[in-house]
Amino acid sequence: MSNISLEISIPLDKDGFIEMECDFCKNRFMLHKDVYESEDNINFFCPICGLPNKTNTFFCPEVLEKAQQKVLNYMYAEIDRQLGKTMREINRSGFVKMTMKKPRKEVERELYTPAESYETVHRDCCGVDVKVRNLDKEIGIYCPICGGAEL
Repeated sequence: MSNISLEISIPLDKDGFIEMECDFCKNRFMLHKDVYESEDNINFFCPICGLPNKTNTFFCPEVLEKAQQKVLNYMYAEIDRQLGKTMREINRSGFVKMTMKKPRKEVERELYTPAESYETVHRDCCGVDVKVRNLDKEIGIYCPICGGAEL
């Protein structure tokens, strides 16, 4: 069995930031795509609650739903292709007649447009910018790279 790779374009804001959501506190924030794509980072700390998690766990639910839709559509097309080929061969034999109802394709929804209601906070400890909601900025945030708290 071979590996299949499907791509999803996650929308960025005008400054190149990607919207993310913490699995633990469900708060949203934004990191620059270069910070997210850096192979130096295995884990991120949520800037809001400070809890660490693997980098691939911070996707927004909308992105995960889009990924599931793409995988389901690929699976339906593959089932249709494989079973259709087998049924044509069986039907040629003349002994048995088979038909198949095609699986219903999932409608792929467009992804969200990133909210513009975030404010940029620079973290000197690791030299990264994070976009958070105004309230979170006022309360203080954690560094997504090292987990250090803002004083």
